[in-house]
Amino acid sequence: MKNYTLVDLTKDYSKYSKYLSNTLLTQINENLKDNKKIILYINKRWAYDLSICQECSYIKKCSRCDISMSVHKKPPKYICHHCFFQEDILLKCDKCNWNNLVFVWVWTEQIEEVLKNIFPKINIFRMDSDNLKNNTLKKEALNNLNNANIIIWTKMITTWFDFRNIWLIWIILLEQELQIPFYDTEEKIYQNTKQLLWRWWRLWEKTQFLIQTFSPQNEIILDIINLNYNDFLNKTLKERKFFKYPPFLELATLRYKNKDKNTSIDFIKNLKNKLDTLNNWEFEILLIDVPIKRDNQFFTKIIIKWENIKWFLQNIKKDIFQNKDLVVIFD
Repeated sequence: MKNYTLVDLTKDYSKYSKYLSNTLLTQINENLKDNKKIILYINKRWAYDLSICQECSYIKKCSRCDISMSVHKKPPKYICHHCFFQEDILLKCDKCNWNNLVFVWVWTEQIEEVLKNIFPKINIFRMDSDNLKNNTLKKEALNNLNNANIIIWTKMITTWFDFRNIWLIWIILLEQELQIPFYDTEEKIYQNTKQLLWRWWRLWEKTQFLIQTFSPQNEIILDIINLNYNDFLNKTLKERKFFKYPPFLELATLRYKNKDKNTSIDFIKNLKNKLDTLNNWEFEILLIDVPIKRDNQFFTKIIIKWENIKWFLQNIKKDIFQNKDLVVIFD
């Protein structure tokens, strides 16, 4: 990778925020003096709370899913948002046993507010899905993008913006997206980062990249920033085989929603019982009966892993899939 700087946030952080390094603020000042545009890339507009060991760069993972766990403060628990497995928060790393953990909580509006306090006279524009809901907003967003000095960007990489005007791109926290509760999260980070970097390299070789992280020695992060595809692929396939994820087994999620919490719980439990009676092939069925509330609906789900899930569900759909609020998602 060319023209990039990796910043260790455990050692380099400013008085304004632990997510804004002194290296970054120096680079911003230098570019602003020359009227050069700057992009901050943050993986998601909302926040995730994760724990990272500052000694060995290990990110806390679920022992059942191999997926990063979220830190919940009330009550203090590690919770996997995939299978809802919980653990008590211990201030020691699972891997190296050091009590040197850092808890991360960052989102787009938070960074925007800090930057506006540091650079009150600079035009800062936050670009996310809210700016692209209709054609009028898209036109306003394009105008704001062209006039902004600093652009806070999520995944909304548009085709109609002149990327050649960008001289500094910084990724606020590369490991943040590791907190998304899906088995292919690491693969998607690799793809997104590669797309982000190579897009500007093709257009403008003088662009500088600054990548911040609390986990500079994390193997996944090193593979991502160095675009080390072979090592990344081999490690990913080993993990997926061990935890029975695609491409080694098929994966299906049966997701149910209802405005009543107890109805949602009862339905998914009854569905699990029906599946158990049909399970002559000993495939793995995981019940998630702890509801997630979104838009006044309570969501519960079942996760199934097997060699031929699509065939099985196709044969039983007339028996159990008669409810319009039950959705089947294949992966």
